[in-house]
Amino acid sequence: MKIIIFTNNSIRHKFVANSLAKVSDESLIISECNPNELNSLDSESPTLIDEHFKLRYETEQKFFSNNDYFEAKTLPIMYKEASLPYTFEVIKKFNPDMMFVFGASILKGPILSLLPQGRFINLHLGLSPYYRGSGTNFWPFVNKELEYVGSTILHLDEGIDTGDIICHVRPSIEYTDNVHSIGCKVIQESVKKLIEIMNFVDSGKILNRVKQWEVPNPKYYKKRDFNEEVLKKYHTNLKNGLIEHYIQNKKNPPKLIKNTHI
Repeated sequence: MKIIIFTNNSIRHKFVANSLAKVSDESLIISECNPNELNSLDSESPTLIDEHFKLRYETEQKFFSNNDYFEAKTLPIMYKEASLPYTFEVIKKFNPDMMFVFGASILKGPILSLLPQGRFINLHLGLSPYYRGSGTNFWPFVNKELEYVGSTILHLDEGIDTGDIICHVRPSIEYTDNVHSIGCKVIQESVKKLIEIMNFVDSGKILNRVKQWEVPNPKYYKKRDFNEEVLKKYHTNLKNGLIEHYIQNKKNPPKLIKNTHI
């Protein structure tokens, strides 16, 4: 199977892309270059936000070691260039059987019509329709709702995490975890599901296509919602036993999709 992976250039993105590339017959990674994430790691006077992202970087280095580089043919592009005509022509010439999106900007236009239904897959870190937007595995820590930590594997559409659902992924949570280690676990488990999905499609099976349902008080966050005040609340919740309380009183969202195919 020939695949294309749209992604970013952090180590978590390289881990996902490399994992999928290894089990494909041929792959092309289209990587958006977004260098801003690590700009403050060496700051002489780090803020709480700087320290947060430094710890995420260090945690990902532990979980996703040996993924410092993309290990397949790669097309580097600038942020939000994925839907440009040049990129479209490259994809059309490559003629993939499936395409995957993880951490890239929103894809629009004719790219979405290049493949038949069920062949364009989006990995969203967060449980849709409950949590959508940015940082959706951080906000459940702020809101004391760890049952909403996980990922959603979707059929891609033009919206933001609004596509039909294939399945949800939930991580195991242990007493020693924090938002970063749990986030890495979600990614590891999600990759297993993506490989399973690729194999299902290759064998002719039909993937789930569950319309997202209405939920009371759905959460939608943007990058600008993240600041030092909510980060302080996250640390306070951890200190006050958030993870211990969740482990001892486990519960799940009202509805989750577990199977990947019909």
